[in-house]
Amino acid sequence: MKLVKFLFAMILTVGVLFGCDSADVDSNNSATEQAEVQVEIIISVENGEDIIATEALAIESGKNLMEVMEENFDVVNNEGFISAINGIEPEDGEPYAWFYTINGEHAMSGADDYIIEDGDVIEFDFHSWE
Repeated sequence: MKLVKFLFAMILTVGVLFGCDSADVDSNNSATEQAEVQVEIIISVENGEDIIATEALAIESGKNLMEVMEENFDVVNNEGFISAINGIEPEDGEPYAWFYTINGEHAMSGADDYIIEDGDVIEFDFHSWE
């Protein structure tokens, strides 16, 4: 009888230890998957004269700017560059385009290539390049 109780206690102990261990792994995976960064997106025209939209977003860490824009705005993706936002695009022959800044600095790559960082303030502005 003592042997049965001892075996039962061992099985129960092992079960509790494995149960705790898998719960820790699950919570770590959830924390990693759930990591979010904060970003503010501003959409404007003519060098900020008219603000169309301002969105403060919590997004999944590791997303690129194009993904975020496509999830939150009506955009036209032209080979990694945004050519229209919410229906605003240049007419044929018009020297206008969407330009964007990241934390006040002009972007040097397409939206497909920029990975959002926590606290970024990104402004898309539709204006002439002339």
